[in-house]
Amino acid sequence: MPSTTNEEMVRANGVDLCVEQFGDPAHPTILLVHGASASMLWWPRELCERLAAGRRHVIRFDNRDTGRSTTFPVGRPGYSLADLADDAIGILDALGVERAHLIGRSMAGGIVTLAALLHPDRVDSLTLVSTTTGGAGLPGMAREFIEYTSTRRPNPSDPADVVDFIIGLMRVYAGESPYFDEAAEAAVRAIAEQDLTRTADIAACLTNHFAIDLSVPDRAAGRTVDVPVLILHGDLDPVFPPAHALATQQHYPGSQLVILPRTGHDLPPQTWDVAVPAILNHTSGGWEAEAERIFTAASAAGDSAGWFETLYNAGAEGSVELPWSRREAHALLVQWATQNNVSGAGRTALVVGCGLGADAEFVAELGFDTTAFDASATAVRIAEQRFPGTKVHYQHADLFEPPADWSQSFDLVVEIFTVQALPRSLRDRAISAISDFVAPDGTLFVVYAIEDNDDSDSDTDTPTTDTPPWPLTRAEVESFADGDLTLVTLEKAEFPGRPGEHRWRGEFRRLPADLPL
Repeated sequence: MPSTTNEEMVRANGVDLCVEQFGDPAHPTILLVHGASASMLWWPRELCERLAAGRRHVIRFDNRDTGRSTTFPVGRPGYSLADLADDAIGILDALGVERAHLIGRSMAGGIVTLAALLHPDRVDSLTLVSTTTGGAGLPGMAREFIEYTSTRRPNPSDPADVVDFIIGLMRVYAGESPYFDEAAEAAVRAIAEQDLTRTADIAACLTNHFAIDLSVPDRAAGRTVDVPVLILHGDLDPVFPPAHALATQQHYPGSQLVILPRTGHDLPPQTWDVAVPAILNHTSGGWEAEAERIFTAASAAGDSAGWFETLYNAGAEGSVELPWSRREAHALLVQWATQNNVSGAGRTALVVGCGLGADAEFVAELGFDTTAFDASATAVRIAEQRFPGTKVHYQHADLFEPPADWSQSFDLVVEIFTVQALPRSLRDRAISAISDFVAPDGTLFVVYAIEDNDDSDSDTDTPTTDTPPWPLTRAEVESFADGDLTLVTLEKAEFPGRPGEHRWRGEFRRLPADLPL
């Protein structure tokens, strides 16, 4: 049947390869490379879309002798594993992608590893799925798998027989996994039938990858993989038992191993809740890089403040490290409280944008009856989980629509970095809202990054970057003082333990309600 996808043919490394792209090319690119005799379809569309929804640009493609890509005479492929590695990089060239995260499954673990050795300037990371180093002394393949692959020979001219062979192969790949049930068999049948209609030469597809030269070329001699490595491996893999995964982890110091429970030599949908977040985390570049992508998308959608929830939710799902995850209170807050002998006995406090709760817990330890809020419900939930038995009253609240009874109700208001994470268009509103929380005779404590262009007197309306944080100028910090909220002190305080690194640290005080005129 004709393709209804967004497949396209590209010229790469001297051959024609069929590719399909998902997601925004501005996001980090993931190139999916499959193993022997497998076309792009064996990276299911739903998996590709799920990765793309995690702010990734995903490419899947047909290797040589699979799908719609260039085919070679049966039994005489005339290309090597190194050629397949060069094909992967050639696809990046054809699509104008400078660097990519490569994911290789089964035999393609060798393809992507070789690509990283041959083209280290093009590969950001490797993810190795159900693969092996091939080292000596590792356990062999399961008897059932060997028997099936050595005795079952499909007839390339009989589509029904080929489909039955593929179903049987996927069944032995699954081994003792319970995931290969009737639904899985039906899904495999559908993919196999679709694959047959788009494969140029099914005999070459079933044969040629097992006849290629697997040797490492001289141009890779002496090189080592120098990128982060993630290993995904089923604990019931009958082709490469789990010892292969452990050997791979030892082979790549610092690599991360994720064992997929109840899983064979495949990546069934039941594993995606674990595998997808692990891949997204591995390819994120860190939570700050992910925050930039999330903010950019939210801002384009007209939601410049709601990106916090998306980021914290990504952290909760494991697709990025938890943002702002320190467990200790901010050092400048601790220093200020210590130097001023701050005591909260019989007094109230509010922590703005509390995140995961470290500052709020410290303020509560000072004796304050402490309320802490965040625009992210996920952040609030995680904070409560992190500090069981907490005395802090955590709340999910909107800075711009807070509870009415918070107005001028707190003896201490702690605000660290929230304003600098908001666009300048919201900055005045945020400063006004935070100032209003301070009770008569109460204190506002703030910490911010320092605007690089600030000369202690200047102001600017031009942000230095397109994404947060946007440091504050002296004038912006001083603008908290309005009406009867007065500036007590504002300093460029050196960050404890970080010589030469400074932040704005400010203290404001609201005049007592009974102050005589």
